[in-house]
Amino acid sequence: MIRTYKCRVKLSKSGHETLSQIFGMSAELYNAGLESRIDCYRKTGESRSLYDQYKELVQVRADLPEYEAVSSIVFRGVLSRLDKAYKSFFRRVKAKEKAGFPRWKNRRRWRTIEINDQCWRMLKKQGDKLVLKIKGLPRIEVRPSRELPPNNLLKAIRITRKPVRTEVALSYELPTPEAKPLSNPVGIDMGISKRLTLSDGETVEKREIDRKKIIRLQRSVSRKVKGSNNWRKAVSLLAKEWQRVSDKERDYLHRLTAEIARMYDFIAVEKLKTKNMLRNTNLAKSIQEQTWGKFITLLDEKAESAGGKMVEVDPGGTSQECSNCGATVKKSLSVRVHRCSCGYEADRDVNAAINILHRGLTIAGGNVTRMAGRMRERQADVGPVRPRTVYGCVN
Repeated sequence: MIRTYKCRVKLSKSGHETLSQIFGMSAELYNAGLESRIDCYRKTGESRSLYDQYKELVQVRADLPEYEAVSSIVFRGVLSRLDKAYKSFFRRVKAKEKAGFPRWKNRRRWRTIEINDQCWRMLKKQGDKLVLKIKGLPRIEVRPSRELPPNNLLKAIRITRKPVRTEVALSYELPTPEAKPLSNPVGIDMGISKRLTLSDGETVEKREIDRKKIIRLQRSVSRKVKGSNNWRKAVSLLAKEWQRVSDKERDYLHRLTAEIARMYDFIAVEKLKTKNMLRNTNLAKSIQEQTWGKFITLLDEKAESAGGKMVEVDPGGTSQECSNCGATVKKSLSVRVHRCSCGYEADRDVNAAINILHRGLTIAGGNVTRMAGRMRERQADVGPVRPRTVYGCVN
């Protein structure tokens, strides 16, 4: 399994300037490679391959000293990125999706260096410091927040300049842990009024972004003349604020998913089609704020790392179906309590989470009847399952 460790770095002022120059050179190479592919197709009806462009890179580095001074591995990553964009374009065309041909890159907007070859040779220990040494790049001191895996497992390095800081992402290929037996399962219903509702009654509060400062900074950008120095400064301040919000959310999701993965060895979640849901203009902003996609991605990674398992199930009808007897109880979105003629009563979201768990257990080959019986025994002891908030999230 591939796991990525994001680390902060220490760079000198001249190091930041050198990095900016290499970003600009990367954008120029990308545009030249794109132009080469377009011209080749117009003249011959065929496109250049990645290895053809690797050969062209040799000639470019021979003719231009500034490119020769930087490791060829850095620029191979640029051409690989172009090749990936081309393949994605043709894949979307074949699938009859909105294609989106690769676009020209602006020097100011290029902020990433990708290295996918011989990475283990570039990360070195110097005393008690960890340093990234790549030909042509400045000295980059890496400051990890936790212990890193052995260097021989390092497969990829990504250096990214963000509005607030520069980061290094180190990707390692780690052995997959042994799977745990299915003994402590949970179903998770994702919503807006409550971000998450678990089948055992626990809930996670919805995410609420404090937009006062963001709105003020956005108005400041709108008042400036586009392209002016003051406009660029205002845009930078707005980007930094959004980066802080994003970092806070990412940290929260990491902690939340790690806690869930530690508590449960089998997790069933909804397979939501978020793009379709965003067509509802009244709920689009609230849906985006909950970042369900990021949550599911991180939860899957955390569960796999802990030896657990996560499955996605079809969410259709989980709110209308009775988790006790299986009957369909039609109700509008405003009805928050599920009541069935069989006598079962529970919070609407808890009932949906139990149904999601049942479907997940069916996929995994678990015993649904035994799980349903366990839930009924619990309700007989403590009464109907009601949601209780255990995690809060306010940005």
